Amino acid sequence: MAERYGPWAFGWYGNVDEDPCAGALIRKPLGGTADDLDAQVQGYTAVLLEWRSWLEELAALFAESAPDVDAAAGEEERRRSRERGVAPVVALVVERTGAGELWRATCARTLTWYLESTGMSSEDAEELADDVVDGEFESWVAPDAEAVGKARDIIGKHGA
Repeated sequence: MAERYGPWAFGWYGNVDEDPCAGALIRKPLGGTADDLDAQVQGYTAVLLEWRSWLEELAALFAESAPDVDAAAGEEERRRSRERGVAPVVALVVERTGAGELWRATCARTLTWYLESTGMSSEDAEELADDVVDGEFESWVAPDAEAVGKARDIIGKHGA
């Protein structure tokens, strides 16, 4: 599918889960059997469209949270932008996943993408997001304002 539609089509498969409490982003079953190609195509299409919708929602949120960050921005501006985006990103992930069992992996991946959008290297963004999620958030628990504030502070201090 990525060959046909582009690299955005990667990443959704691990999110498919029929259990609404699991915390997966994409909960549509793929459906169909090996003999029912039409049902398989419909299932994959529905999942891919839901994944695309998620990516577009994130892109809009990232642009809203960090509208002025570009290559010419100074490190202090990037740091403030990173801080601003933490709470909305976490809130959106919690809303979409219901803070189920798998929500933290989605949160770490989403925070990584957000941090990359503010100019942080992929490696640093992934390490920082993993550290924040592992250190401040719990499975099956939506973070309270204090936990999100601590996460924001940790991310804000990075690179300061």
